[in-house]
Amino acid sequence: MAGLALLCYDGSEPAKSAIAKAGELLAPTPALVVTAWQPATVALASYSWGPAVLPEGDKLDRRAAESAGRTAGEGSELARAVGFDSEPAAVESVGPLWQAIVDAAAERDAAVIVAGSRGLRGLKSVVLGSVSSGVVNHAGRPVLVIPPED
Repeated sequence: MAGLALLCYDGSEPAKSAIAKAGELLAPTPALVVTAWQPATVALASYSWGPAVLPEGDKLDRRAAESAGRTAGEGSELARAVGFDSEPAAVESVGPLWQAIVDAAAERDAAVIVAGSRGLRGLKSVVLGSVSSGVVNHAGRPVLVIPPED
């Protein structure tokens, strides 16, 4: 495979499994391991009826960005262990998380986006949404969604 593989990583078991499987299928290729995060006001607004003001919002955002950086680093280490030449990236999302992933793929001209799937069905998937579904429907490039093993 030629080109960059963008690996979505949030620290979950499905994300870990997706990186391992992607290593079998795509490595060795360059990879960007992306962890998307939302500022506190954006995250809160998505669970409420409108914009929110949070005391110490900047502090919460710094912590979220730092946590996303650590998570992306962990994912990058996993990717290296399965044969990718990887680097981590924590990307801020001011909208849906899938949008930040799609934007990162476009900015880096990724050849493929790899995402794990939590296997949510029915009402849970409607209520919680699906990052992988959003990526598939909006990426404009190949997307490999790896389902949970069980």
